[in-house]
Amino acid sequence: MCVRAVPPEMSRSHDEYTVIVDNPILMSCEVTGIPAPQITWTTQGEDVADVKDASTFRVLANGALRIDHVTTEDSGMYECVATNVAGNATMAVTLNVQGTVSTPIIHVLFLST
Repeated sequence: MCVRAVPPEMSRSHDEYTVIVDNPILMSCEVTGIPAPQITWTTQGEDVADVKDASTFRVLANGALRIDHVTTEDSGMYECVATNVAGNATMAVTLNVQGTVSTPIIHVLFLST
């Protein structure tokens, strides 16, 4: 029996998420293909695994990208790239981050003795 390879196909071509700063976000990447495609996420043309903190950014087994503590610097365009022997497919994802991180105010008190 011969199984024919089927190129990856995304369930949609674009997705958009909005999250409040310092919250987690799970951005899905739904794709089919035979054999099951490898999923990578990129931002500004670079693999997320190479340019983002691995303790905060994780690609899950189902292909979703999880960001544990979103910052305003994380907003922008991401791409989910699915690849197998038959080809590849890409989905653009826009991440909008709302809010600002409050900077703590530190009061220094000098005591003289």
